[in-house]
Amino acid sequence: MRACGSDADATARRCRGPRTDAARNRARILAVAQEMFVEQGLKVSLDEIARRAGIGNATLYRHFPGRHALLVEALERIAVTGAEAAEEAAAQEDDPYTALSCFAQAVARERLAALCCLSDELAKECPELARQTDRLTHAAQRLLTRAQQAKQVRADVSLEEFLVAITQLSRPLPGASWSATDRFSPRILQLYLDGLFISV
Repeated sequence: MRACGSDADATARRCRGPRTDAARNRARILAVAQEMFVEQGLKVSLDEIARRAGIGNATLYRHFPGRHALLVEALERIAVTGAEAAEEAAAQEDDPYTALSCFAQAVARERLAALCCLSDELAKECPELARQTDRLTHAAQRLLTRAQQAKQVRADVSLEEFLVAITQLSRPLPGASWSATDRFSPRILQLYLDGLFISV
């Protein structure tokens, strides 16, 4: 005899969405993939990503059927994080130069800029990635333009140049080893940012 309410209970469980551990695994895979794409490039082994994430290969492929799906979602995650950092800096900092610096430090700390340049080609076939990339670009451009209009940052610096510089300053030197726990130097990045500052 079927237990009373068993169908309702099963339906309720299905409606709750992914289990907590499944959501945690997915977030962990994306975080590790982002690290390893930066460290080793886009050809990094998916098996290596699964190993560093501390999960089995089957778990990774259950969430992401292939490299393309994983890369697209990792880039979407990067774009959202970067856009949120720019929007938060704009909302919390009244001084344009300080807001721009806070955004740059956040982007470098999370090593976002190193992968942002990959978004353009994939965005052509992935509408959500395109939307989030545009959101990031516009939010970052507003910060830079605001600082330039305040005559705090030299006017001939483009957003592309700004992000490329952050990328270079938040990656290891060629041939240097870089473990998952290594971080960029906030001081070195700040020296670059200070070099853009126009003292009045």
